[in-house]
Amino acid sequence: MVTRCIVLSLATALMAGTSWAQQTRPAAKPAVEAPPAPRPPAGAAQPVNIKLDFTITDQSGAGPAGKRSVSMLVRDRSAGSVRSGGNVQLEGKGRFSATLNVDAEPTILEPDKIRLRVSLEYLPKPDQENAVSGEGRGNLRQSLNVIVEPGKPITISQASDPTSDRKITVDLTATILK
Repeated sequence: MVTRCIVLSLATALMAGTSWAQQTRPAAKPAVEAPPAPRPPAGAAQPVNIKLDFTITDQSGAGPAGKRSVSMLVRDRSAGSVRSGGNVQLEGKGRFSATLNVDAEPTILEPDKIRLRVSLEYLPKPDQENAVSGEGRGNLRQSLNVIVEPGKPITISQASDPTSDRKITVDLTATILK
C-alpha cells in the first residue's frame, strides 16, 4: 500500500510538474507569416480584333468644320499606332508641317466594356490668312484612359484653342470584330 501511495504521489507530482511547465513556458514565437499569394495574372488576350474609328472635328468660327478620320485595327491587349504627317507650302507664307498621330491600346474587360489607352497628336496646316507665323493652328495633344462600350460612339475630348474661337472635338467608336 505504501508502494502504491508513493507511485500515486510520484504520478501526481509528475502530472502537476508537466502542467506547471506548460503554464510557465514562454509562448512559442508566432510563425512567420507567409507572403501574400501573388495575384493571378491578368486575363489572357482574347483572340479578336478591335476596330477603333476616331473622328476629329476642327471648328473655327461660323465656317464649315474640318474633319479628319483615323481608323485602326488592334488586337485585344496590344498596341497600335498610326502616324500621318506632311508639309504644306502656302503661297507667299512659307512651309508648314501638319501632323496626325494616334496610339491606342484596347483591353476587353467584359462583353460590353473596353478599356482604352489612347494618345493623340493633331497639328493641322494653318489657315491661309493666319499662316504668317503659324498662329490659329489649334494644336491638340492628349493622353487618355477611358472605358467605352463597343459600337457606341462617344466624345472622348473637346478642347478650345486658348488663342481663338477654334474648338477641336474627338469622337470614338470601338467595335469588337468576331
